[in-house]
Amino acid sequence: MSRIKFVLTILLTMLFFAVSAQSQKGKREDIFKDLAKTKPGYGTVKLQQNPKVNLLVNRKIKEGDSKKYITFSGYRIQVYMDNNQKKSKDEAYAREKKLKEKYEDLTTYISFSSPFWKLRVGDYRTHADALVMAKKLREDFPELSSEILIVKDDEVRDISLEADPSASAPASTTKTEVKKDKKDKK
Repeated sequence: MSRIKFVLTILLTMLFFAVSAQSQKGKREDIFKDLAKTKPGYGTVKLQQNPKVNLLVNRKIKEGDSKKYITFSGYRIQVYMDNNQKKSKDEAYAREKKLKEKYEDLTTYISFSSPFWKLRVGDYRTHADALVMAKKLREDFPELSSEILIVKDDEVRDISLEADPSASAPASTTKTEVKKDKKDKK
């Protein structure tokens, strides 16, 4: 008898979660509007971002899981990587600033993959292209030359932005990625 009660409890619990998941699917609201709402007892969130981010996120929500993105392998130049809890983040941003003074158009990526902070630059389709830029960086920043290395990296692009060249130009060439995976495979 207790086994039947246990099975019925499990089935009812699964049914409850299935119904609540279905009701959540119909309520797809703009996440940015939801974050900006003021609620008593909660803080206020103020978002400052490129308006194209809202369009892309909302488009992705409306499209569901349809494959609108392509990934391709490429290369980036890793300029910094460290796991010192007290200084790594600040050092990554300081080096980014130093690089931006010399190369304004260089795209930078600061990421945290526990326990490492990393600074990577550029989006290169071939190893040869990355090698040319790495050589320039070593010449211009000899104090960083021992840490500069080329790493294989994947980049995700939206096909609809690829078709419109004006939309693919980023408002800012700095990208911050926070990865929560335990190991970086690259």
